[in-house]
Amino acid sequence: MDKQRKKEIITEYKQQKSTGGVYSIYNKETGKRFIKGDANLEAVKNRFMFSQKINSPFTVVMKADWAQYGPDSFVLEILEEIKMENEESPRAFRDRLKKLEEQWKEKYPAELRY
Repeated sequence: MDKQRKKEIITEYKQQKSTGGVYSIYNKETGKRFIKGDANLEAVKNRFMFSQKINSPFTVVMKADWAQYGPDSFVLEILEEIKMENEESPRAFRDRLKKLEEQWKEKYPAELRY
């Protein structure tokens, strides 16, 4: 691959709009949820599958339940997806995700969240 083509591919990659959103890791045994916003949902999906595969808790707040019920008791749910706007800065996108995360957390009682 020549240098010019490599440069074009890198530029195209950098210009891709990120798909972020809010996700939930749902414990089928307890009904509890871990709700979080992230700028890269594809990375979250990969990390969750890897956590299940190696039987390592996705996050420390669910460590005890993960050990008690096992990785198959947890399900990743995408609650809402959003794309980064054309002129939106990464910081503004993260701020928008944080607000969306808070809106989703309000939908579930605190005792049913990690």
